Amino acid sequence: MKVLVAEDTRSIRMIVGATVTEAGHQVVEACNGDEAIRLYKEMNDIDLILMDAEMPGIDGFEATRAIRDYSEDDWVPIVFLSAHNEDDYVQRALDTGADVYLQKPINSVQLLGQIRAMERIAAMKARLSEINHELQQVNSVLESMAKIDGLTQVSNRRSFDERIEIELARCKRNQSPLSIILCDIDCFKQYNDTYGHLAGDNCLKKVAKAIERNFGRATDLVARYGGEEFVVLLPDTPVEDAFKKAESMLTAVTDLKIPHRKSVAHDFVSISLGVACMYGEKDTSRTDLISKADEALYQAKENGRNQAQLGLIGIKGYE
Repeated sequence: MKVLVAEDTRSIRMIVGATVTEAGHQVVEACNGDEAIRLYKEMNDIDLILMDAEMPGIDGFEATRAIRDYSEDDWVPIVFLSAHNEDDYVQRALDTGADVYLQKPINSVQLLGQIRAMERIAAMKARLSEINHELQQVNSVLESMAKIDGLTQVSNRRSFDERIEIELARCKRNQSPLSIILCDIDCFKQYNDTYGHLAGDNCLKKVAKAIERNFGRATDLVARYGGEEFVVLLPDTPVEDAFKKAESMLTAVTDLKIPHRKSVAHDFVSISLGVACMYGEKDTSRTDLISKADEALYQAKENGRNQAQLGLIGIKGYE
């Protein structure tokens, strides 16, 4: 432990320090209350404070109160040392924030006993801190897993739903473009019927990764939207750039060369895409934006699949 000994009398400070050292702990010395407060704040890793009650300037009572106020959420044990033994004096020390009261002259056996007790408390506190850190890491992993699609390992619908609300608000606030790409694997039911659901799962995983490789910005989001559908959210991306990304997605998927003999669109697995964009229009909702992309996706399917279409309704510069 690191033990702060706050005592204005040098001889007593040496005796107390020797007992602390004998117990195998590091001593930090303070000659008065001001110095005790300063050292505690600066070092930020004090495990135990042995506090003299009567010191010049700021005494032990004021110093204890200041330390308690400063470290309200991080308790450190404080042992008071005083020549007084009156009940009201002891009560004042405890009310101020002291945990233990020892009367001077210091009995080294009693002091050593208190130090041993505080060792166990410090060890328990350290272990609780470790457990809390471990729990934070586990919670972080669980939170991350809750936003990832278990099969494809891209973001899931929940993650998309949360992000689009954030990006929609930012788009309106900054009057910046927000694009979305809806994607559907062509004739996927026929693929499953022909090759089996295990092959279908493998196909979904490969397509998801092929799509994801097209997007490198931290702000881009690729998510599984449901079944064989994927969605891409592109903040600060004008419609022209979003459409180029959609075309690169088309190529990336067909380049996988996953055979699909029952597809009416291509010899290999392919996708159809709908692109939409908003430019900060105050009256545009997430439903409006998704509907534009969905209408464009429907048009791509109607036109023969394996292509991207643009949702023109309400898009700036395309009315």
